[in-house]
Amino acid sequence: MGRDTAIPAFLDEIDNYLAGFPEPGVALVQAGIEKYLHGDLHAVAGEDNAVVSAWFQRALDVIAPSAPLLATSLARVLPELAWITYDGYDESEIGADFARNHAYASIIGDTSPLYAQDFDFGLFLIAPQVLYRDHCHAAPELYVPLTGPHGWRFEPNAPLSIKPAHEAIWNEPGQSHLTKVGPEPFLSLYCWTSDNDKPAAVVPATDWDELETLRL
Repeated sequence: MGRDTAIPAFLDEIDNYLAGFPEPGVALVQAGIEKYLHGDLHAVAGEDNAVVSAWFQRALDVIAPSAPLLATSLARVLPELAWITYDGYDESEIGADFARNHAYASIIGDTSPLYAQDFDFGLFLIAPQVLYRDHCHAAPELYVPLTGPHGWRFEPNAPLSIKPAHEAIWNEPGQSHLTKVGPEPFLSLYCWTSDNDKPAAVVPATDWDELETLRL
């Protein structure tokens, strides 16, 4: 796989995009991207993903007015990514709606087009109005949602905080967090900067039924 793929150009665009964010963790993610950007590229095997087929183009349409260069770069890199609907959660804990209506594509990681150990950077997509229940993990994590608004909280049973697109969110290790997707699909950059071999765990809360029927 040569360097003439869309991936290096996409990561250059992401580096430019992240340069405008002062939030904790952004510089750490940029340093990781720079570290691995010039590594050997290899093709990844992927299958058609129903969530991506249904919602990726709509997400691009939402992004394009505020970030046209980023939307163009996302469209170009899409065919080179392997999208996975993660099955590591117990569906009875994470909820069937989320389990069946999300996908992620790792771009830098241990099974990604650019190999990295203990660093995972990519794209995360969730269908509209889906609840990603309270959960936590050992890995520190950066989200940069490219669409919005979406609801967030960082403590079980706390009220939602509605955040717009293009606002970075940094989760410290072990920090509980929840996302309630708004009326548009959730497309976000994500990065786990260490402890990628340690799984996420659901954090119990009592208001999931209410939040899953909520329409933002």
